[in-house]
Amino acid sequence: MRPCQGYTKREQNSSALYKRRPDNFFLRIVISAVAVGAALIWMLPGDSGAQLLPPSPPRANDKTEYWANAIKMTNVPCKVENGKISIPLDVVKEKKIVQFLYEGNGVKVPLLSYMTQTGKVVTAVSVCEPCRSTKFHIKEKLIICNSCYTEWNLETLKGIKGGCLKYPPDVIPSTVEKGQILIDEKTVTQWKPRV
Repeated sequence: MRPCQGYTKREQNSSALYKRRPDNFFLRIVISAVAVGAALIWMLPGDSGAQLLPPSPPRANDKTEYWANAIKMTNVPCKVENGKISIPLDVVKEKKIVQFLYEGNGVKVPLLSYMTQTGKVVTAVSVCEPCRSTKFHIKEKLIICNSCYTEWNLETLKGIKGGCLKYPPDVIPSTVEKGQILIDEKTVTQWKPRV
């Protein structure tokens, strides 16, 4: 047999190998199918005999209170009369820190009030402005944001640690009259976030 059009016998044999691609293609499909099948079998749930938890874990207590050393914020209603927002002083004394929502004149502003360890009544907007949290708790001599855990001194609201140090609850002036904490409604409606 003579080489065609100037191809050597070696070149003819190598071009014949390239014509066998359908066999390689079929082999690749078979290998892919086996790999997919193995992956599916591996991912299917099976009974390995291992047990992650005992059937009934032992109980140390009926309830665990993780906030045991913290004073949680209590929601209380407020009243609005004659341009004054009011809450009972006795409730703040009892609960230590309370939150109430002012709704009026087209705005909603969450407010808080708490008693310091020296007996001062503090009223403020109940917002940690950078993280937008409205909930706080008291622990020892600190008021702490429930979202970012930034800590401020309870007496001075000076930042101690955390990401929102410069934005403690924004203090709003108040007075105490006849057992009621009174806040000027106009001051609350004009409040704007610092951030």
